[in-house]
This record gives sequence, C-alpha cells and structure tokens, in this order.
Amino acid sequence: MSAHRTSRACDGCRIRKVKCDGQQPCHQCVHFDVQCVVTPASKRKNPIRGRLVAKVRGEEHHHHHPHEAGFQDDSGHSPNSPSDARKSAVSPGSASFSPRALSLFDSLASSTAYTPAFFVGLLPQFEKLVYPVNPILDTKDVESAIANMHDSFEDAALVHAYGAVTTFLAQPDNRVSGLASAQVNEMMQLSLEAHKRADLRIGPNGHLIEESLVSIKRITTCIYLEIAMMAFKRFDRSFALLREGITMLQTLKADDAIPQGTQRPKFQRLYWEAFIHERFLTMHSGYPAILTPLVGLPDHDASLPPSIQVGFNRLISLFRIMDRRFVAYRVNEEADDESIPALDVHWVESRQAELDADEHNAEQAEIMLRMSDGAGLSESQHADIYVTRLWMRTVVWQLALSRGLLRSVPTTHEALSLHFPAQRLSTQLRTLVLRLDSMASISTQGSGIVQKLFEITNTIADVLTLPVGPDKVETELTAQVRDLVFLVHFLLGLERIRDDQRQYLLHKVRLLKERHPSVEMRGVT
Repeated sequence: MSAHRTSRACDGCRIRKVKCDGQQPCHQCVHFDVQCVVTPASKRKNPIRGRLVAKVRGEEHHHHHPHEAGFQDDSGHSPNSPSDARKSAVSPGSASFSPRALSLFDSLASSTAYTPAFFVGLLPQFEKLVYPVNPILDTKDVESAIANMHDSFEDAALVHAYGAVTTFLAQPDNRVSGLASAQVNEMMQLSLEAHKRADLRIGPNGHLIEESLVSIKRITTCIYLEIAMMAFKRFDRSFALLREGITMLQTLKADDAIPQGTQRPKFQRLYWEAFIHERFLTMHSGYPAILTPLVGLPDHDASLPPSIQVGFNRLISLFRIMDRRFVAYRVNEEADDESIPALDVHWVESRQAELDADEHNAEQAEIMLRMSDGAGLSESQHADIYVTRLWMRTVVWQLALSRGLLRSVPTTHEALSLHFPAQRLSTQLRTLVLRLDSMASISTQGSGIVQKLFEITNTIADVLTLPVGPDKVETELTAQVRDLVFLVHFLLGLERIRDDQRQYLLHKVRLLKERHPSVEMRGVT
C-alpha cells in the first residue's frame, strides 16, 4: 500500500524538532526505525493533556475530572492550585516556569516517544549496562516508577533520568549523536524540570511544605543525570548534580535518618557510589571532595546478584585508597594545609603496596565467587576494576614525579622508577585490551573509563619521549613503543575521546615516529 501525505508533522518529528515530509510513515521515522504517529489536532482552544499540563499552565478548571491523571505530592495534595500555578508562571522572583518549561511538560504529557512502553523497552539494557555499576534501584524499582510516572513528579524525574543514562550508555557506536543525542538531551531536560517541580510541594494553605523531599529515588535521579551529562562533556554540570545528591545524603546522615532494614544496604551502596563519583571528578577536574568514607563495605544484600555485589565492593575497596591525603596531593592542597604531611617516598611506596594488595585480593575474590556462584565477574566489571587500578597507579606515579621522588634505578618499589609506566603499565593495559571479547566492554561504560585510559596512555607516551639512557636495551624500548602504538590505536577507536585528547596523542606518536622510524605506526599518524 502506498504511503499518503498529511498536512501535519508526525509526533516524533515535532519532538525531535526536525522537518517532516508528511508521508505516512515519514522518512525520518523510517530512517530511525520508530513508529510514525500523527496525533490529530485538537479543536479546543486550550487543550489540556492530563493534569500535569493543567497544573503547570494554570489552565485547569476548578472542578476535577476523575480520568485525568495528574502529579501529586507525597501527601496526596495537588502541587498547585490553578491560580497559584498561573501566578507562579508570571510573578517575578517566584518559583516560575518559563514558556520552554511549559513546552517540555506539554511534551511529557502528550509525547508518543516517551511513553511508559518506551521506558519499559529500555529495561534489558538498563539491567545489563547501568545496574551492575549503579546497583541502587533494580528493574522492579524502575518498573514501579514507570507505572507511577504520570502521578508523581519524583517518579517522572527518575524515569526520564533512567532513560537518559541508559540511552547514553547503550550506543553501539560509542557516541551520542543524531536521534540518541536528541533523546538524551530531551529526557534530561524533562527529568530536571520534574525534579525541580517535585521540590516545590504546596500544602493546602498555599504555602511551600517545609519538609524537604529527600529519598533514595531523588538522590539516584541526581546520579543518573550526572552520568548522562558527561555525554556532552559537561563535567561542571555533572559535578553540580552530584553535589545536590550528596547534600541529600548528608541530610539523611546528619538527621540520623538512614533507612533501616532492607533499605539500609541500598542506602550504603548509594553513599559509596556518590563517594566514588566525587573522588573521580576531584581527580579529573580538581573539584573539591567533601564525602568521608563509611566505616565498612555495604551490608550483605540477598536480593543483589553475587557478581554485582562482589564487583561493586572491589570498586569501593579501590577508591577507599584515595584518602584525604591522596586527594590533597592531587589538587595540591598540602601547601595550604599544615595538617597534611609533605608527600614523601614512604607514602608513594605504601600506596603502591596497597594497590598490589588490592590486585591480589581481587583475584582471590574472583576465585571465591566462581566457587560459590559458578559465574565470575562480567568482562565489563573486569575492565572497569582493572583500568581503575592502573589509573590509580598512574596518578601515584605522577605525584611522585611532580615531587622529584623518582629515580632511574629505584632501590625499593618499582613504581619509583622513572620508566615504570612504560615498563609495566603499558604491558598490563595491552594485555587487558587483547583479552577483551568486545570493545563494548569499554565503550558502554561512559566517559569516565575513557578519561582514565587517556591519562594512562598519555603518561606512557610522556615517558617514552624522554631521552634514552645508555643502559636502555633497544629491543625493549621498541617493544614498549609498539605497546603504546597499539593503545593509541585502540583509544582512537573510542569516539568518546575528546578531539583535543586525540590530537595530543597523535602529536606524541609523531614524535616517537621520528625517533623510532622502524616501528610500524600506520593508522595512528
């Protein structure tokens, strides 16, 4: 049957803000393999698509329609009366909603793209890619929020953040572009608006309800948005979102309101995840870290798959090594804080020894897991833990270099060698990459692991461009250069690496090509 033309753009093109050719199905929807739906134009002057739009626009009549599902706060009251909503939309200095925000809520209420069915369809990818490294809310929790997304701003914020982070991490070409980029962007905006709206809870007297809405859902929403924001290289916005979640965590801890019973392990994992993310952003961008580590690992949770629990605990053990002194040295705070001792050889040796012990403990934990569960960690978990440990070794080595503690021939730990990254780290990293069954084990983990890989590889390149001593064996040096070229080639295949990082690595390779013309570097120069 031949396609026919319509005079109205389809819903998908309107949401994506692209030109629709009017065919049914249209070219855009055929290209992206999505259902092409055209919602007939309403003849009403002010159409109200559910209570959400009515409440935000302030256009709802004083009588209520029982079949119009709307957002309510946790007390069961509507967040705004019609007059309050209208006033808030026009009053300067008030908690107002811009025309853009109203348009976003129009999309949320009427969208044929972001329906409950759309979000349910993401659950398998969420369970595979997001939950193992963010083991807070499971698929049942998300399903419950999806079912309630049109009746709760809190659930709507969570669901759209879940959609954004899952779509971001699920891209097979390692980058968010085209439809995926538009979807992540739109879902983040909808989540942020709903998240803000959940905070503006209005009581029967028309005043803001004094109690803040702090919950595991809302903190998880912040973390999902923090991860998704990295898709657009906005580490500053990621940090701001993470800090909001941390503030809520600290509120619960200060008020002695940490959940008990079955919720307690979930809260502990949430706290540790925020700790890990904050430590990474501090190491990467120099943002201040304020969270202190909990006393121990999260309580055992029988509902959590053993492999996920073991893998997450290994990450916690690694990041616990990043204590207050570690962070202070990285951001160069010890000069301004007399309570922090000067970085010395003993500190460098003890940190590297801790990483040695962690490597051994991780191997033992894997053996025990296989004996008890029959299955070990996934390839993605292995890659995450292994790369994180190598990255931490690199950071410790960089700190030792910056303080003039390295030697050509160290007398104690090998990590005090000037050539340690090229001698050990390059071989270990190449071995990991060669063992991977799929590049997706790296590419679907977001921007964090790519930043770690870049820092490791760049450090190896810096070492190899140093002048060569007379005792250096040429065959050994050539092998190290080949390892580096292999790693650079691998990194260039990850589209999430920034253009400036790409050019920097290529510059280093060109320098090495001049010194080692016999090494094959085709494809990376």
